[in-house]
Amino acid sequence: MNTASTNRLADARARLESATRLLASGQVDEARSWIEQAISLAPAWAEPHVLLARAELEISGIDKAEAVVRTALEADPRHAGAAHLLGVLLFRKDQLAAARTWFQAAVDLDPTVAMHLRDLGVVQLFLGQIAEGRAMLQQALRIDPMLDEVLDTLAHTLPSGGDGSETDFLDGLLADMAERTDLTPKTRAQVHFGLGKIQERRGQADEAFASLSAGNALMRSLVRWDAEATERRFLRVAEVFDHALMIRLAGQGDPTERPVFIVGMPRSGSTLVEQILSAHPTVNGGGEFDLLTRMVKDAKGPGDSVFPEWAATMVEPDCANLARLYLDRAPAGLPGQTRVTDKRLENFEYLGLIHLLMPRATIIHCRRDPRDSAFSSLSLRFSMGQEYSYDMAELGRYWRGYDALMAHWRRVLPEGLILDVQYEDLVGDLEGGARRIVGHCGLDWDEACLRFHEAKRPVRSASLAQVREPIFTRSIGRWKPFAAHLAPLFDAMGLEEA
Repeated sequence: MNTASTNRLADARARLESATRLLASGQVDEARSWIEQAISLAPAWAEPHVLLARAELEISGIDKAEAVVRTALEADPRHAGAAHLLGVLLFRKDQLAAARTWFQAAVDLDPTVAMHLRDLGVVQLFLGQIAEGRAMLQQALRIDPMLDEVLDTLAHTLPSGGDGSETDFLDGLLADMAERTDLTPKTRAQVHFGLGKIQERRGQADEAFASLSAGNALMRSLVRWDAEATERRFLRVAEVFDHALMIRLAGQGDPTERPVFIVGMPRSGSTLVEQILSAHPTVNGGGEFDLLTRMVKDAKGPGDSVFPEWAATMVEPDCANLARLYLDRAPAGLPGQTRVTDKRLENFEYLGLIHLLMPRATIIHCRRDPRDSAFSSLSLRFSMGQEYSYDMAELGRYWRGYDALMAHWRRVLPEGLILDVQYEDLVGDLEGGARRIVGHCGLDWDEACLRFHEAKRPVRSASLAQVREPIFTRSIGRWKPFAAHLAPLFDAMGLEEA
């Protein structure tokens, strides 16, 4: 390299250092200007293209960022950071198999970066490679035990058979982490949830509950949740979607039968129901996409009114127009997959709206012993959402609001529209329950629905490991060893006995 080239590269590095500082401080447009100068000085250098992709992700979105990072890989196919970033972008686009390829490439190029190992492990879990995913997460923790989103994920996906070496490794690591004083509240919460899971597996109910309580308290301090505002909104939804509105707009939506909405509380068997359905050759398992939630939040009515107020002013064309907006953006699936599941559980709030927009859409409501579903929520640190679940009183209040709203929908929606699927009944009679679910969707029976655990579709929910196993009943009555601690929860839920 001659002197001029060396000087240009040095100038490019200086500009990239400035851009990195600007990007870290949120000055994205200014950062992009410096990055572009670095690229003009050293166009064959991959590093500024990678940083530009990160800036474009903030400015222009995923597609532009993907194009830029692919340019970086053309400049340097062995750039581990570029391979990892492309995996991240494809993961966000729900292209999990392609993301796995690039995460694997990043690990192969630089296996010393814990984040590369973690992200490959996570996508392997989602794609059903449970053992491989757990092994990768363990490797990541050996490099960086404080890596985010690993400790409690690994604890939650431990094999049901109780692999001693895996449990012992994680138990030892968690015990060491619990003694540290330099953990962030989020990391410390992960430690507590992980310890709680292992202690529960070992029958140490009191110790497990203490760990889970500590984890929940930390998570509650990190999230914002207004229980009273939520209760008021649920009540207002019921007031707006009354018999009069449902009659006034009846039959005005799109006649499609394509969507299958699966709703309920977390940890109530919804992933199992979706896995059964997605094993059917005509059903695309869409997972928990938030399309309807975003549509509802983005929509404005007269005077910029928000939901549910604008629903009261809907006129007939609104039903079909909003339905088309949803249908155009819903996951398309493979050829022959004429149905798609939408497992966004919070859609229970919008069942009246769903019926007005798509009156022939299928609705399945997943139910479980509320004591089991509530305790199961308390035992988890959710990756996002479910902010109400980190406090027993707030979780109980949310459940009561949900239960009252579901009772309202049964009063105002056509009889038989909502299929209630009780988790305990489903695992007790899998074939009978599966046939009932498939029949409610108007589909012909297919034996593949009984082999749901063999399905290769990605699963992102907290039940990702369980639904890869044949049916089991061990989670029924899970709350019982903790009964002495759960009175505040059950009181808030309005349950008479624990």
